[in-house]
Amino acid sequence: MNKTYMTHKHLCFLFLSLCMAMLSLPLRAQEQPMPRWEDDVCARLQRLAEEADQLNYLTGVCIYDLTSDRPLFSHHAQMVMRPASTQKILTAVAALDRLGRDYAFRTTFAQTGYMEGRTLMGDVVVKGGFDPMFSYGDLRLAARAIREAGIDSIGGRLVGDVSMTDGVRLGNGWCWDDVPSSTTPYLTPLFFNHEQEINSRNTKCVEHPDDYFLRVLLSELREAGVAVRDGACALSSFPQNAAAATRTLFTVEHTVEQMLGQMMKKSDNLYAEALFYLLGSSGKFSQTGWKDGARQVEALLQKAGADLDNVCVADGSGLSLYNYVSPQDEVRVLCYAYQQPAIYIVLSPSLPVAGVDGTLERRMRSGAAFRNVRAKTGSVKGVYTLAGYVTSSNGHILAFSLMCNGAMKGESARSLQDRFCQEMAK
Repeated sequence: MNKTYMTHKHLCFLFLSLCMAMLSLPLRAQEQPMPRWEDDVCARLQRLAEEADQLNYLTGVCIYDLTSDRPLFSHHAQMVMRPASTQKILTAVAALDRLGRDYAFRTTFAQTGYMEGRTLMGDVVVKGGFDPMFSYGDLRLAARAIREAGIDSIGGRLVGDVSMTDGVRLGNGWCWDDVPSSTTPYLTPLFFNHEQEINSRNTKCVEHPDDYFLRVLLSELREAGVAVRDGACALSSFPQNAAAATRTLFTVEHTVEQMLGQMMKKSDNLYAEALFYLLGSSGKFSQTGWKDGARQVEALLQKAGADLDNVCVADGSGLSLYNYVSPQDEVRVLCYAYQQPAIYIVLSPSLPVAGVDGTLERRMRSGAAFRNVRAKTGSVKGVYTLAGYVTSSNGHILAFSLMCNGAMKGESARSLQDRFCQEMAK
């Protein structure tokens, strides 16, 4: 009996000792609390920023927590820098905000004069709308539509109406020695883009795509059975009198949303300039110039909270040497886009995805950033940028802008930006 009592007493003592030991664990944990996610990620980002300051170029960083609706991290975020192709984000958001996803680029074929039997006693006028998606197939369909409209011959001319723009062929602040190409496009509201790229070795085709457009249209009309006299092609920089057009023959339309994928994922400069001029032409009858597009982008920046004294908008693509914006103001635009569901639902899927597609296909192919980061890249000589969105490990969505200016080696700048993205995603 006494033995049993001693055994129970011993067991009770052990049980109480164990309970005391367990109760002491939370007390020790409270003495050394685990850092919050925000503190942890900011500490890691700060170490990267300090490393960046040891390099021979300037790095600006701005990160905003959209879920918490407050700034997360900044480093030289107010420095005014060249954005390169992240300028396309500003152009896209401005267009979606002012025009909307369904606003259309429009190329119209119309006739003037009157019909004598099946002969048109007048001109066929093509009103260029700077449609970057207008294709050779569209041109062929237009020629067939003209034939099916009952026109067997054209007594007048084929007139290319290029009055939408002011006639300046290169963007403001583009290098004077740039040769027109698929990456440095010749700006005109009348062209078919993909054929221009295919024929990029033909200098006449690249430098005069509007002339080439009319010559191919003439050829296609003849192929469709419509007689057109030699030398009938003419360009007009003055708006054709709307009253003179007696019938619309064919119209091609492509929406803003349709062209954003090519513009953003492939960083297509021609698409970006087309959208820039379309944005500038809203509310104008003709003769749109770069300043018209710039005013619309500046209006968007101001609406997003940017100080226009620290911003310079010169083109839509980021090719210009005159574009300047801070990482902070780029993030303000990204925040504005996120807050507008009608914009974000179109913008987000248009951005390249890390390790998957577009200009990020070969970057961040592993780690927390893989398939997570959606961002626009930018690169011209000495300038490498990245701006977009990433989801962190705690489920928060972050908007970020990373700008490296003065970097002579793109590999170094891109590697640094990728590391910032991996840290944000952890």
